[in-house]
Amino acid sequence: MIVSADWVLPVSGRPIRNGAVWSRSSRIDTVGHVDDVVAAAGPRETLQRFAGCAIIPGLVNAHTHLSLTGLAGLLPARSQREWNATLSTALRAFEDDDFSACAAAGAQRCLRSGVTVVGDIALGPESLAACADAGLGGVFYWEVAGIKAEDLSGELADREFPTNPGRSSAARARWGVSPQTAHTSGPALLQAAHRVASAHRLGFALHVAESPAEMELFRFGTGSLAASAHRLAHGFASPGTGTVEYLLRLGVLDGTIAIHCTNISERDVVLLKRHARGVVLCPRSDALQGNGRAPAAALSRAGVRMAVGTESLAVAPDLDIFAEARALRQLDVTLTPARMLEIMTREGAAVLGVEDAFGTLEHGKQADLVMLDIGATTDPEAAVVNKGGPDRVVAVISGGLWRVRDRKLVFPSDGTERACAAAGRRASDALSTKAPD
Repeated sequence: MIVSADWVLPVSGRPIRNGAVWSRSSRIDTVGHVDDVVAAAGPRETLQRFAGCAIIPGLVNAHTHLSLTGLAGLLPARSQREWNATLSTALRAFEDDDFSACAAAGAQRCLRSGVTVVGDIALGPESLAACADAGLGGVFYWEVAGIKAEDLSGELADREFPTNPGRSSAARARWGVSPQTAHTSGPALLQAAHRVASAHRLGFALHVAESPAEMELFRFGTGSLAASAHRLAHGFASPGTGTVEYLLRLGVLDGTIAIHCTNISERDVVLLKRHARGVVLCPRSDALQGNGRAPAAALSRAGVRMAVGTESLAVAPDLDIFAEARALRQLDVTLTPARMLEIMTREGAAVLGVEDAFGTLEHGKQADLVMLDIGATTDPEAAVVNKGGPDRVVAVISGGLWRVRDRKLVFPSDGTERACAAAGRRASDALSTKAPD
């Protein structure tokens, strides 16, 4: 199969005017000028032209909670402690199949937004299975929190954590571990989870320095999160430092994917560059929750790997990674369109540890392509970044298969949306009947 457009943006190289991509099975074979690609493929290959479009790699949404898709609009912005309590009430109303339905609905919305790779925080196997069925790749982090370190293996088994972690490195959909935060998981649990991830070469992700309340807790042991930390983070005591320094002292910062990072110091930036795999910034959800502004310019200057994520629909207005990238540029006005596109693709894949398969259009990579309507332009990178959005996504291929054509999903989605909406109604009923605190 050959697809061509006015522009091809490989990210691994310069934009190609009148470019094309030839994929065989699930992998890319050739990328180049349309005449060269057609000549290499031979006359038997079909060619589809997307006029007025750019072909870009499948986008990377490096931080999602797709199992929470049904909670869209139900959890108003409030303090982190109150929001966590409200979320717990909503999730208790979910039935067994609700997590699968919500993850599947979230996966479909990702595809319609041009996202084919996610870093998803999962509560069990439902998200990985639903996303793999829809054609999403990436890393799915089993979330564990509020337990003792000695209970970790049993908790992972109860949540059907894959028993052969070695397969993860070769799969399109891979898995990892996330102890959520350093104030909902105690120091021994953080270390135990990090050992599991390191031993099996799995991803390890943490929400880090997410809010001013977290900063107060770690520096002074006070504030709105103190009671929940005492209850959930077994063995936790205020270290008198920031979260990043605390993780370094525990020996769990190496290889960590640090999410949010809105309340970090200049020294933290240096430590993240030296030890972490990278950071994922979620500027829109951070703004909505009043968590602060991540120091994107300082991180970029230091050479820290960066990705962007939308958070969950329980917080964010949508799963539009283009809008998230434009919000990132407001934090660092020096970011060029080419750099922003890289953060949404190649660098995002590198943060997740899946750059071997995703993030660029080149021979041997997964055939994940997005055909984006940008109109006539001589600056395709700027057009992609400035105009991009779900309404501009004309077609999506992932793993060599069509997922979106003519701006519509190629598979039925109504049943999934209805099931997700039903989950949302159950959560809404639970929230409306909950006694006030």
